[in-house]
Amino acid sequence: MRTTTVMLCLGICVSGLAHASNRIFDRSVEADPKGTVEISNVAGRIDVTGYDGKEVQVHGELGEGVERVDVDSSRGITTVKVIVPSHTFHSASADLRIRVPRDSELEISGVSADVSETDVQGGLQLKTVSGDVKADIFKGTSEIKTVSGDIVLRGRADGAQLHVTSISGGIRLDHGSADIEGSTVSGDLHMRVDATHSVRVRTTSGDVRIEGKLISGGTIEAESVSGDVNVRAAPDGGYEYELSSFSGDITNCMGANAERVSKYGPGKRLNGTEGTSSGARIRVKTMSGDVELCDKN
Repeated sequence: MRTTTVMLCLGICVSGLAHASNRIFDRSVEADPKGTVEISNVAGRIDVTGYDGKEVQVHGELGEGVERVDVDSSRGITTVKVIVPSHTFHSASADLRIRVPRDSELEISGVSADVSETDVQGGLQLKTVSGDVKADIFKGTSEIKTVSGDIVLRGRADGAQLHVTSISGGIRLDHGSADIEGSTVSGDLHMRVDATHSVRVRTTSGDVRIEGKLISGGTIEAESVSGDVNVRAAPDGGYEYELSSFSGDITNCMGANAERVSKYGPGKRLNGTEGTSSGARIRVKTMSGDVELCDKN
């Protein structure tokens, strides 16, 4: 009993000392209200918030393996970089909380760092390898990439262009009204759009679900190898649809029946029009995945 108590006390003491060894970093620099902010961090967290100000404000909690944080602002570009020596690269970690002018363009890169962005209204380039990404999407062009992390996005304005990619992580977009291109390999992809002109997505083994309104002249294109594709697109006037699957089933809520491509071989297709023709079009293609289309969200 005495030995157990001593070991427990030692564990608590070591944990407390490790936490206490984290260094606090604070720095603010003047920045162009519509400039570019570049942030890089190997591991930990990067939390960025837009605000009505003219400074980039950096608060960090730096682990033992971090040498320093460099912050510089010049000619419309502000950089925040966590410096890690090569011999501590795999053990270093830093948690950054950063405020930037609301209309900034934002570029973030990480390795195993989680990324969170809120209320930054310029274009975004957010890239991390194994970290998760959560972000608000406003105007301009945004590019979001991970390898094994999940991506959760929320659309906050009309007229944006979004490119989002993950290998084994899932992708989720809520209330988007952007032109969207998305791809995964084994992760699921779920998009809920308010009104969109163009959605193009593809996946290998992940499932795809798209919900929302397709405006006049818009397109939804989805392609999968072994994942299922479910599209619930309310027509703004109407749309034409072309659905095909090599070995999966095709179903819909409009009462139409799929037909076999060949009498003697596999493959099904379902083509038709829902509502009046408005130039809008839906195309879905799978190999072994099932396809479902409905005109109700």
